[in-house]
Amino acid sequence: MPDTIAELARRMAALERRVTVLERARRAPYPPWRSLPLTGETAVPDTAQPPQIRANPWNTLEFSGRIGLPEGRAVDQAVVALLPEGFWPTVSRTVPVASDAARRELHLDIDPKGQVTLRVQDGGSVKATWLSLDSASCRTDSDDE
Repeated sequence: MPDTIAELARRMAALERRVTVLERARRAPYPPWRSLPLTGETAVPDTAQPPQIRANPWNTLEFSGRIGLPEGRAVDQAVVALLPEGFWPTVSRTVPVASDAARRELHLDIDPKGQVTLRVQDGGSVKATWLSLDSASCRTDSDDE
């Protein structure tokens, strides 16, 4: 019986945190987009679609735009961007992204220090000139919250 009470207390605390977040979100204006700082030889392939981020009031990090890849290749474990402090997730996240790579999926791994690392399905590298961040998002809080 005490385990049940403790579990109910944990669920109630999590629910209270979610209600607080929703109340704050209802009052707060939607945040503006911010430039995503790129690293190495990554570039902005289309100035009409620069890579951008924003953290919304629902503890979600949203991405937009495109990242140009150096030498037309997506290389596994290449660091492509660094999130500004305040946008770092509390736990590591993996975000699928679209690209012009043929037959292999690409993902971005985001660590709690804000490092954004490109991951290529099955490792190695693949021909790809850009990544699309449009509609990509991840939570910034832990799964327990």
